[in-house]
Amino acid sequence: MWGADRRVLCVSLHDVAPATIRDCADTLAFLDALRISPVALLVVPDYHGSGRVDRDRRFCDFLCSRVERGDEIVLHGLRHEDTAAPGRGLGDWFERRVYTAGEGEFSRLNGDTARRRILRGLAVLRCAGCYPEGFVAPAWLMSLGTLNALESLPFRYCATRDFIVPLRGAPRISAPSMVVSTRSPWRRALSPLWNRLRLQRRSDQAVLRVALHPKDIRYPDIRTLWHDVLLRLADREVTTEVRLVPGR
Repeated sequence: MWGADRRVLCVSLHDVAPATIRDCADTLAFLDALRISPVALLVVPDYHGSGRVDRDRRFCDFLCSRVERGDEIVLHGLRHEDTAAPGRGLGDWFERRVYTAGEGEFSRLNGDTARRRILRGLAVLRCAGCYPEGFVAPAWLMSLGTLNALESLPFRYCATRDFIVPLRGAPRISAPSMVVSTRSPWRRALSPLWNRLRLQRRSDQAVLRVALHPKDIRYPDIRTLWHDVLLRLADREVTTEVRLVPGR
């Protein structure tokens, strides 16, 4: 359980799926070399429709091996695709098409649709032998309907970019995340600058989070950023979000 006197680092790997497994393995090897453990693995049950994870035995074995090491499995949407109807206004367009390239799956769903999609994803992960206690929406974009649906589902918490949100009435935990975007050269150039500034401004936070994506380590500047950030935070206790939620 979370205690205010602890200084904590939570590291997560997003978009874990059979389609991304090679990059995921490289990223986890990178984290292992820095002795970062445990890690939260945000698993997408059917990433972009490329195939259900429970139908890939080698991938299921991989997940089980990581759980045995102490890693946490988190449900990360169902397909990681935003298929909701187009919104209105520049703000909606920017959030769904620029901030995230059409991957904010739960950004505009009503409660019933969100509940059905989450239950489908949960069923796939359970068939794969995983029993997640946390939910993180792709790109951290989560409609009010999604949040309401989660209240009646078998999760202990969800997370936004800046908070861990217990789902049984406990106060939310301030936990700002550092994350990069590698979708274009200008994003890769600005991400290290932005994250170093964010770390400087947030270094006094009791809980900090680092969110990696499978392709991050491909790029030398991004790899160097994460190496430097994780070394700077080496004095913190490494844990996963579920261990900070009351009731565990």
